[in-house]
Amino acid sequence: MNNMTIKKSFPIVGMHCASCAKLIERSLSKVPGVTGASVNYGSESATVEVDENKVKDKDLESAVTNIGYKAVFADTNSNKTPDEIKEETKEKEVKKLKVKVIVSGILASIIFLGSFPELFGFSLNPFILLALATPVQFWAGREFYLATWSGLKNRAASMDTLIAIGTTAAYGYSITSLLGLSKGMYFDTAAVIVALILLGRFLEAKAKSHTSDAIKKLLGLQAKTARVIRDGNEIDIPLADVEAGDLLRVRPGEKVPVDGVISEGESSIDESMITGESIPVDKSVGMNVIGSTINRTGSFIFKATKVGQETMLARIVDMVKDAQSSRAPIQRLADLISSYFVPIVLMLAVATFVVWYAFGFPVAAFVNLVAVLIIACPCAMGLATPTAVMVGTGKGAERGILIKDASSLETAHKIKTIIFDKTGTLTQGKPVVTDVT
Repeated sequence: MNNMTIKKSFPIVGMHCASCAKLIERSLSKVPGVTGASVNYGSESATVEVDENKVKDKDLESAVTNIGYKAVFADTNSNKTPDEIKEETKEKEVKKLKVKVIVSGILASIIFLGSFPELFGFSLNPFILLALATPVQFWAGREFYLATWSGLKNRAASMDTLIAIGTTAAYGYSITSLLGLSKGMYFDTAAVIVALILLGRFLEAKAKSHTSDAIKKLLGLQAKTARVIRDGNEIDIPLADVEAGDLLRVRPGEKVPVDGVISEGESSIDESMITGESIPVDKSVGMNVIGSTINRTGSFIFKATKVGQETMLARIVDMVKDAQSSRAPIQRLADLISSYFVPIVLMLAVATFVVWYAFGFPVAAFVNLVAVLIIACPCAMGLATPTAVMVGTGKGAERGILIKDASSLETAHKIKTIIFDKTGTLTQGKPVVTDVT
């Protein structure tokens, strides 16, 4: 990258499959001034290389919003970070999705039971089935149609396209049957498919919410407030209000709020969360201290040198985020296959219908058309690798292991020798009695 080109990362809300990620990637790449774009479905984030003089956050936000998704940037009216805003947005979406799952599940169950009197002993009037299936199709399944429309406007197809076409075909065919124009009703098929896919997305959303636990734990290491010295008085202020150059006091047992240099006093500080060393390190005037480490003994005053996103802990968090959103070499193959998967499935579905219809089985042709559209799902292919990377880097961070990127994980199985610092890292540095003779 040249001096004018910078790298930006931001969360994305609303993706449902790997094809969604490719669509957003393509849209971001078209923004004038963007030299590179990468969207990770697993971590629900985008990374772009942009000319900072040409591209603003609102340009990137518009590129994502115009195709039906949401890019999350810092809110200038609050102190919330993009990740915090994303978590709040996702939480609201999950609650709405939960309601849809429950309602569609109940309605789909009634439709299913009422469609097979020979199995369950009762039947429902076809018009009642229509009344029950309609809210499932167009209220619970609304997101499928919105995503399909956005895809069509951008000449792209996704898993939502397959679902929308398949369930609409089943729903529409059932209406023609209701009007006496054909035989067989499949309201149960359309409703059950919508309900099951929404259930799958709800479970996936709940599972994804745990992948950020490692980052939350790292952020939890931060002090919430800092004791700043201003005009000779010690005042407790929010951590976000600390500025470089401020003089701060830290007392025994407290966390060092930000990175800095001791200007008065001495102490011993537990830096194990950074270095792995279990033995506290003696500190005196002129020595550096690291934010989020724990002051053990004395009280001291230090000058803040790095605050906010410049602290070592913030850089570690950024490293974990970068690792979670990075792509392993094998993922390129998965992404390539996923990008061609949906159009291939559409062609196979049409071919299936034509062949069955040509052999004189119009009903079977329709049923198999829907089956091909619904069963074919590229999500697992596009989700497997990024999910493994996110879990691997997250678990590593929880245990104090920082993994640089996904390619490092992919080649880790080739490691034959590992060199550790023993004393204070693998051991506690405390002698113990092992034998008495």
